[in-house]
Amino acid sequence: MRRVTLLISLGIALHVVFFVLMQMGVEPFQTFFYLFAWWTFIPVIGVINAQRAGNSLIIGASQQLAWVTGCSLIVWLFFEIWNFWLHNWLYVGVIELTWLSWLAYAVSFATVLPAILEVDTLLGNLGLVRRVPGPVIQISPRLLNGCVMVGLLMMTLVVLLPRYCFPLLWVGIIFILDPLVYRRDRVASLLGQAAKGSYARLLRLMLAGLLCGVLWEFWNYWSGAKWVYTIPLFDSWKVFEMPLAGYLGFMPFALECYLFWQLLRLIREAHAGTNWRILLIVATLAAIYCVLVFSGIDYFTVIRT
Repeated sequence: MRRVTLLISLGIALHVVFFVLMQMGVEPFQTFFYLFAWWTFIPVIGVINAQRAGNSLIIGASQQLAWVTGCSLIVWLFFEIWNFWLHNWLYVGVIELTWLSWLAYAVSFATVLPAILEVDTLLGNLGLVRRVPGPVIQISPRLLNGCVMVGLLMMTLVVLLPRYCFPLLWVGIIFILDPLVYRRDRVASLLGQAAKGSYARLLRLMLAGLLCGVLWEFWNYWSGAKWVYTIPLFDSWKVFEMPLAGYLGFMPFALECYLFWQLLRLIREAHAGTNWRILLIVATLAAIYCVLVFSGIDYFTVIRT
């Protein structure tokens, strides 16, 4: 317990030091404050989860740091690709050195899944939003197929009417992914939990998304390298860089992240023991995917001054 307290205190102390150095304009803390902030916060939450229940993804016996950060990078780049079409956010203050900016992209995007999943785990370990009963939903193949069709329709509208339908990006993926997860693991599926009349995980994830969203925007606001929004129709009443209405989007985004995580877990379990050559091919394709999207970010999303 003493060691846990020491680690938590160290994380908090480093966070405060980095914030002060950023305010003083000291590099690299001013440009990359966002990274220093998250990578002092996430380990602290991980230590608490490991100490309380041993269920941290990044600390302790169940540690999956490399896997969860790698999945986080792959998942977030999916949304970056959509932004090439939507142009809902832009990056400013990005350092000119390509290798360093790409490293910063990777380290930054690697925080998304660990942040949401660790905060969700923390809320559960603290006993928050533990029991939320609701209507029992009867799950049928017709309902599952209907959800996928609704999700595909939403994503089609995002493509055809990006100015008006861009918010559907943060909802449509849920309708597509959850039926896929349900068919392989009903316990992990949000529909599977709704079939039992339980909505605790749903609401806890949404709360985790909102909490992380506030931290994302707060730490981004102070960072030299940051994102700014160009959101049609809602680009006013900002809190930090985010229009106030945009904070609602963090709640379904957390559900999408959770479902992506569960789907990738199922794929990994289904191919456990796969020949190392296949794994090497997958790793190579993932690396090519990252390079291509990083290049797209530099071309479409980064504003050079």
